[in-house]
Amino acid sequence: MIYSATIEYALRALAHIATLEPGERVLARDLAEITDIPRQFLGKILHRLARIEVLDSAKGRGGGFKLAKDPESITVHELVAALNGGDIAKVCVLGLDQCNDEQPCPMHDEWLNFRRTLMERVYSMTIADLGRNLQAKRAANPQAAPAAKLQSAPGAPQPAPETPTSD
Repeated sequence: MIYSATIEYALRALAHIATLEPGERVLARDLAEITDIPRQFLGKILHRLARIEVLDSAKGRGGGFKLAKDPESITVHELVAALNGGDIAKVCVLGLDQCNDEQPCPMHDEWLNFRRTLMERVYSMTIADLGRNLQAKRAANPQAAPAAKLQSAPGAPQPAPETPTSD
């Protein structure tokens, strides 16, 4: 576990929200069920994400949560920094205050390599990337996909049903 539970749950929830149609809202209870995140904890996370303007929240009929920005513009790095109040990649892996190139901790060099990879591969990913990865994993392994389908908020526009084609 490299991230706190808050970060892990936020990324998991946002990946699922990114798979919805643009503008489609989801209720916190439905999102908690499909992501297997404790409902109370998820509610707090979703409201934090709304306060930092990653999500848009609406109450009442047709309410729920949706992305407030284009998912291509929200990076994992931005999200982690906003929720953590800082960047975990910039701190000593052992928690030492004086860890730097002149006074390295025993893991300093390995952590530098890991941080570089983290920045290049993970932190540069967007919420849209997470959503695409989640959809690809669901398609590759339909049995592992959640049994419950995310329900849009009552009154929200429903996607048109697929029509069979004759080939």
